[in-house]
Parts: sequence; C-alpha cells; structure tokens
Amino acid sequence: MINLEHALQDKRILIVDDLVEARSSLKKMLTLLGAQHLDTATDGREAMDFIMEKDYDIVFSDYNLGKGKDGQQILEEARYTHRLRASSLFILVTGENAVDMVMGALEYEPDNYITKPFTLNMLRERLTRIMTTKLKLAEVDASIDAEQIDNAIDQAEALQGRYPKLEIPLIRVLGKLYIRQQRYAEAIKVYSTLLNKRSVSWARLGQAICMHFMGDSDSALALLRRTLIDHPMYVQCYDWCAIILNSMGKAKEAQKELEKAVEISPKAVLRQMELGRLAYENQDYPVAEAAFEQAMRLGRFSCYKTSHNYLQFSSAVRHMLKPGSERSQKLRIEKVLRAFDELRQDYAGQDSVMFETSIVEGKTHKTLGNEDKARDSAKQAENVLKRMKNPSHEHQLQMTEAYIDTGQHVKAKDMMRKLKAEGMNDKDLRQLQVLESNLNQMSIRDHTAQLNARGVGHYEKGEFPQAIEAFDQAADYEEAGISVLLNAIQAKISLIENTQMDVAQLKDCYQYFQRIGPMGDNDERYERYERLKNSFTRLKRAAGL
Repeated sequence: MINLEHALQDKRILIVDDLVEARSSLKKMLTLLGAQHLDTATDGREAMDFIMEKDYDIVFSDYNLGKGKDGQQILEEARYTHRLRASSLFILVTGENAVDMVMGALEYEPDNYITKPFTLNMLRERLTRIMTTKLKLAEVDASIDAEQIDNAIDQAEALQGRYPKLEIPLIRVLGKLYIRQQRYAEAIKVYSTLLNKRSVSWARLGQAICMHFMGDSDSALALLRRTLIDHPMYVQCYDWCAIILNSMGKAKEAQKELEKAVEISPKAVLRQMELGRLAYENQDYPVAEAAFEQAMRLGRFSCYKTSHNYLQFSSAVRHMLKPGSERSQKLRIEKVLRAFDELRQDYAGQDSVMFETSIVEGKTHKTLGNEDKARDSAKQAENVLKRMKNPSHEHQLQMTEAYIDTGQHVKAKDMMRKLKAEGMNDKDLRQLQVLESNLNQMSIRDHTAQLNARGVGHYEKGEFPQAIEAFDQAADYEEAGISVLLNAIQAKISLIENTQMDVAQLKDCYQYFQRIGPMGDNDERYERYERLKNSFTRLKRAAGL
C-alpha cells in the first residue's frame, strides 16, 4: 500500500460542490491526509473553467450541483474534451439514492464514487486503495495518454505476471485496448480468462461486442440477453442490443431496447438522442418527441448540446399536429415555438442553424394551416441563404421545397435550374427529381383547378359545349379529382337534356363514372353522385344502350 500523505502532497486536486460546508469539509479532510494543491468550484461552469485551465490529478465532484451542470455533465465534458487523462482520477461524490440520478454518471465510468456522509477514515481507506492501484497502472495510463496503444497493451500484459491481484482492472483495460485496436479474438480470449473463474457482467459485454464485430451478431445478441437476465440494470447491454439489432435491419426492435435503457437511466443525453433518432426513423413520433425533449433539457448545460435536438424535436411534433388543432394541442405548440425562440437566441450568427430553423418553422406553420406565417418563415430562410457564401445542395433543396410548400413555383423552378447547372451527386439528384415531380403535380392541380373554374363559369351561363370542353381538358389529367369528374358528367347530361341525344357524350359519362368508382353514402358528394347516375341511366335507356 502507498503512503497516502506522500502520494497526495504533489497532486493537483479539484473539489466541486455547491454547498460551502461540504466543500470546506472535504478540503479539510484532504489537507489532513497530505494534499497541498487544492482548488474548489461551486458549480459545473466554474469546475469546467478550472479543468480547461489546469491539469488535475484528482477531481472530486458532487453529483447534484443545483442549477447548471451536474457531476455527470462535468464528467461527460471532461472526457469529451480529453481534459481528463487516463492517469487522472475522477471520483463522484453523491448522496443520491435514486437509481436514475446516478446511473447515468456511472456509465461514464468515474474511477470510483463515495456516498455521503463519509468520515476521514473512510476517505483515507478508499483513496489508499484507489491510488495504490492507480500507481501500479501508471505506465499503462501514461502510454494511453500519449496515444501509444501498442505500448500500453505490452505494459498491461507484462503487469499481469507481476500483479496477479490486479487481474480484474488489467483485464478491463486490456479488453478495451484490444477492441480499440480491432484485435477482437485477443479481447475475447482475455475476457474468457476472467469469465472462466467468475461471472463478470462487463466481461460478458466485452465478449458480445467482439462477437458482433467479428460477424456473429446472433451469438452476441444471445450473450447480451443472458447477461441482462442476471443483471437487468446493466444499461450498456441494452445499448449494444440496440446497436446490433439496428445493424441487422431490425430498427423497431432496436428502439424497444433503447426505451428499456432510458427507463433505467433517463439522464444519459446521448442515449436520448439515439432513441429520438431511431424513433423518428420508425415514424414513432410520440417517442421521438419525448426523447428529443429530454435531450434538449439534459443538453442545455452539456457539451452535447446541439441544434439538431431542437430541430428534430420540432419535426417530430410537426408530424403530430393538424390544422386547427391549436386548442387541443396548445401545450405542444407552445413547446415547439419556444424551441424556435431558443434556437434563434442560442445560435444567432450561425447561418446554417438559422436557415434550418426557418425551414422547420415554416413546415410547422404549413401543417397548422398558417399560410402567411409559413411564407414569412420561407422568406427568412431565403434571406439567410443569400448570406451564406457556399450554401450546400442540401440547403438549396430545402429552400426549393419551402418554395413549393408556399406556392412560390417560379422561384422553385429557378432554384431547380440552378442546381442542375451546378451538377449534383446521385442522392441529391434523386431528391431533386422528387421535388420536380411534386411541383409538376401541384402545377397540374392548379391547372385543373383553373380549367374547372372556367367550366363552372360557362356552365352557369348555360354555355354547355364550352363548359364540357373545359371540364374534359381538366379530366384528361389523372390527377383530376372526383368533383371535376362530376362537373364534367353534369355538363354532358345537361347538354343532352337541353339539345339532343349524343351517344359519344354518354360514353364519356360512363368512363368518368368508372374512374370515380363506388362512393360511400358518408361522402358529402353522395347525393349529387346518385342523382347524376340516375339521370345517366335514364338517358342510356332512352338511347337504347
């Protein structure tokens, strides 16, 4: 065992706690144990400022820090920014008993954790044990920090012979390093040496990961599920079940696995983001909405805060909105509008984010039937696009779609011509072709609507031949609706009734009835349909057909 007083005297230590009494108590204990270089932080923001400025050997962080970042988010960000070295210690201090409050932090693998309240002797014993192990692994950690992974593996393998009592931490390190180097067979072998002696859940997980990467996903999945029978709270097993199932094309089953993981550990922002992504792809918009809403909330003080969460949340909500639904879904609409406000506040100056915000906002207004607001959002997107030096084809395609959605067909066609002139990859070209098809269909609908209106005008004046000509032109398009076909039938029947029998017109009526097909009596046009069909049948008999 190490001499703790000697070991701590040159270590730079950070204490993070929002309670002054707790900070003072831990600082006093560590000073009594030999620590000389101590800093204290009152919240997550101050803690990260310290961590970014100085290299700490040990970080003690309380889990619950009030508003702002919590201990888990400090650990996340320290790992994310690579400011927490392999040779450093992160010790989580928590008084929380609720599983969901601490499970997420433990997933990011703090070196250890201490539960409040604790005494000086308890702290001495825990630190002595932790630092003794850490000292023996110092060469391995130094190689990992230097990105010399082959050296780290050689050193860890050598230590196995020297320190048999360090078998568990050494196998854990070696397994991860082998996987990092894609040496999966060696990782399975080293995990097996431990599993042949005792059942260890993380070793089973390691083996399952290797099996998956070696192409045996079915066996990997079976092993993970056996592990979950023994350890139903082991959330990383659910994560890997989801990864494997998704790779096998079973996205809905993968989503269910992530839902189980989120129930156990709801505070892991990356898991919420992945659940939201999968659910959105599966068109399970309620689950996607809830997941991205959690990701937004958890990410506000996290290094994983991203505009994507806000935009995906808004898109998921949009799929559940209907025109005129403001009263029944008022809270949902308020949330999505607040998300747009937060995006504009937090990402002002980032043209790409501002553009996508306006695009998604416009789609939301379009869904709600707010045509004027949808056009205003399209105008905002257009203005941002003009500011962007080299807008991507994806951005220009999004703008094209916004033009189509808001009835700006001339601008949409101009944008399409520009994109074709620039040249596009196959994926973007396919999307452009879809937009062209949509625009053509909309143009046809607009054209048929104009022809139908012209036909109605002639019909109301008793100009039946001219009305028939207009209705027939409209009916020539497959996109012509039932109302247009009924108008054409009525005009033809009226012409026959007011002039003379015309078999050709009756044959046209027959074809139009065939296109309409059966009509249910719950359709508001049913009475008119039946009346015209009776008139047609009467005229057909009169013509001897």
